Amino acid sequence: MREKGPVVFLFAVALGFATVSMRAIAEEGSHAAEFLSHGVGARALGMGSSFVSVADDATAAYWNPAGLVQIQQRAFAMMYSDSFGAGQGGFLSKGLVAYNFASYAQGVEGIGSIGVSWIRLGVDDIPHTTFVDINGNGRLGDFLDKDGDGVKDPGELYIDRPEVAGYFSNVDNALLISYARQVHSRLSVGGNLKLLRQSLFESSGNGFGIDLGLMLKPLDALHVGAVLVDATGTQIRWNTTDEPVFTRNPRFRLGMSYRISLPVIGKATFGVDLETDRQDLQTTGSHERVVRVGGEYWLFDVVALRMGAEGRKLAAGAGIRLRFGEVALFTDYAFNAHDLGNSQRISISGWF
Repeated sequence: MREKGPVVFLFAVALGFATVSMRAIAEEGSHAAEFLSHGVGARALGMGSSFVSVADDATAAYWNPAGLVQIQQRAFAMMYSDSFGAGQGGFLSKGLVAYNFASYAQGVEGIGSIGVSWIRLGVDDIPHTTFVDINGNGRLGDFLDKDGDGVKDPGELYIDRPEVAGYFSNVDNALLISYARQVHSRLSVGGNLKLLRQSLFESSGNGFGIDLGLMLKPLDALHVGAVLVDATGTQIRWNTTDEPVFTRNPRFRLGMSYRISLPVIGKATFGVDLETDRQDLQTTGSHERVVRVGGEYWLFDVVALRMGAEGRKLAAGAGIRLRFGEVALFTDYAFNAHDLGNSQRISISGWF
């Protein structure tokens, strides 16, 4: 393939600009839109999220948009996740947080690879509690103020009766519009435009950001990936807060993976990723770094077994592939340990 020198130059300039911009981004709301950090795809999550240099399916839009060029046909991926279980029920009991992901990608001859993805995190059926004006004085929330200090102390019961007036949801949505292009036989570049909307009761916020990624293959079996997530800072502007603008700071992910083919019986992939998150250097004096490692083994190209770790948090998973002529369907499962409760992810993906 003929080298695309000008494209490589422009991409390098964009990366350089984004890196310099990191120094100028405000530190408020460093955990804004944190739902974008949860990861997508049971395959990747079962490998401990060490997927930046693998990224060869429809989830590449999230992990490394440059990886979309590895999709030769049309591809899709869908995931459902139950996180932070309430500790009741069985193994597959419903968690408190529902996380959904859907993506579609395809290559367009002469143009490159394009994709669109949707991410939703929701806590639904949150009760909105109000009071019934029992004493008819036009004020809600009256209580028996025994000491007359105007503050509700323990043991001072409400006069007005609380009741559930309705239910609402805390919902975060993101739409990713992706583009990738192979600029050399061993190098591809890509990016995302992210459109965000968050809502909580009567408040809502909107924002946008960009990701920049590249994929390099020094050897056929060795892949190197790099992504600058939220490259210029992803800002979310809320409509009902005193400080309406919150910024999601840039994060840099670097990954390397190696693939081994085992004659007849299968193939294996081993990966390691490093992610850095810019913190307030005036208070911490350092960057937060997260190391992810993982592996995937395919037996007879039909059954997959996966293990990994994100820091000290272990992950495991499995998958199965079904082929129907030119169509392939995948069902994947991942189990991820978390301090707030274990989570389970189920994905359906494929290409056609």
